[in-house]
Amino acid sequence: MRASSVLAVATAAASLGVAAPARAMTWAEARAAAEQRAPELAVAVRRGAVARADVEVAGALANPIFTVTTAKETARLGTGVSVPLPIFGQRGAAVRAASADADAVEREREIDVNDVRWNATVAWIEAWEISVRARLLADAAEDARRLAAITGERFDAGSAPRLDLVRATADRVRAEADAESARALVAAAGARLAVWVGVDPLSPPVVDGGPGVPAQLPPIERLLTDAAAHPVLARDEAQQAAAGRHVDLERRLRFPIVSAELTVAQGDPTLVVNGVQHTDVIGGAAFELPILNARGGAIAHAQAQGALAEATRASDAAHLRADLVESFRRTEAAAARARALGQRVVPAIEEARGMTEEGYRAGRADLIRVLEAQRAVVDARIAELEAIGAWARAFADLERAGGRAFQDRGAKRAAR
Repeated sequence: MRASSVLAVATAAASLGVAAPARAMTWAEARAAAEQRAPELAVAVRRGAVARADVEVAGALANPIFTVTTAKETARLGTGVSVPLPIFGQRGAAVRAASADADAVEREREIDVNDVRWNATVAWIEAWEISVRARLLADAAEDARRLAAITGERFDAGSAPRLDLVRATADRVRAEADAESARALVAAAGARLAVWVGVDPLSPPVVDGGPGVPAQLPPIERLLTDAAAHPVLARDEAQQAAAGRHVDLERRLRFPIVSAELTVAQGDPTLVVNGVQHTDVIGGAAFELPILNARGGAIAHAQAQGALAEATRASDAAHLRADLVESFRRTEAAAARARALGQRVVPAIEEARGMTEEGYRAGRADLIRVLEAQRAVVDARIAELEAIGAWARAFADLERAGGRAFQDRGAKRAAR
């Protein structure tokens, strides 16, 4: 098949004007770099560390309480120690609840990876589009200069009016201004990509190659099946499990914390027997009576959290399914349009331009027709570029809705 004219200039476009570029990045390289170096992932790691620390906090035992007392009539010195003992499983329940919370937080990192990959992909597509557009407009400016030179030769030979020379010169100036403006935007698009791939925006990356969209998508039924393992749904399930653990914890907290107490009384004048001073040792236990508060409100709150997590999962599943189907259909439609433009429309318009220019050289066509033909070629190439960009964005949305990167196993690339 005929290679797309847009993709034919993509590699050349990567060399367009940014000062001290960090490096050229392909579609795959940018996505891989984002999954390793995007700043959001460092935040996710720290968030997970906080959640894991909370598990240690939940499992920590309370410190013993040491008391010192004195009395006028009884013991001159009384020392005591009280040790809270969660003997009814409160500590284990708290640790399990905190661990479930930490697991839910860890699931958030997979969501962050999915979102980071999507953001890097969209930023790469935008940088690619701007780079290729700049190259297309640079080619259009070169065509305008060539046409202006031909018109000048015809004017000098007396076979073209001055009006044609003025029009051709004006069109050349406009085309050069468009090309220069597009060239200036390349660094701006690279700066947006830089933050996702961990590069300094002052030395942004440049794109290399074309979008890595597979020529053939997996069947929609398989994508819907695989979407059951979407990171968002995994996070929702983890939050459901955590809510259940919190219900267990609140029920366990209805049992009292027993405090073992030991007191030593010394110097008590009532404990002198036969002139010998005795020391009294008193043991006991203290615990809360769950009479006024049986934690009914806390249990109901934890149960409501569980119901909310369940409803959230159902809502997320419905929206993800709709997003996946919608982005799948958009990808198909965008692919069909890009292929039609690249394989039929652009070649025909380029052929028409060539015929028009040949007619102008032979004096069979006027300059207006040539300018219109050149503008039609530029518009068609940019339309193809935008169609490929829309195709790639729809594919990126499809990946995001599916929750994973789709590998292209040897398929030919887009717009072939």
